[in-house]
Amino acid sequence: MSFADTERNRAAVHEAGHALIAASRGLGVAVIELHSSDGEGGTRLREEPSELDRVWVLYGGPFAERIVFRKWATDPVPPELDELLLAHRLCWEIGIYDTIEIRDQVEAYLQEQYVRLELIAARLLETNTLHGAELDELLREELLGSAELG
Repeated sequence: MSFADTERNRAAVHEAGHALIAASRGLGVAVIELHSSDGEGGTRLREEPSELDRVWVLYGGPFAERIVFRKWATDPVPPELDELLLAHRLCWEIGIYDTIEIRDQVEAYLQEQYVRLELIAARLLETNTLHGAELDELLREELLGSAELG
């Protein structure tokens, strides 16, 4: 599957990245939303993540975009909304001064899970909203399907 580099597609991939990283960290995703009018979206978790988990989840969105579209988003983002900057600041606040390892792990995980990333983004583009149970089911179905291929 290939996504055109549009605002709406970027938002879907971005939110799918947050959700996939959250799930990998054992965090329950309550809902992923894509607002059809403005190309924005949001991912809400069932519980408040630890500061370290929050760093991972923050990195998930921008790195998902970079992987799928092979470049960073070029739209200017105010510093208070820049997730890469927020994650970096949070790392410093909790005493992690070298963020490269975390970023590399997030990127590697999303690369490994590329099919799942695309699957979540595509479903989000179709429905505009994915609730946690739907996401869990979607990931289970994908796992079963991929197990059958091997």
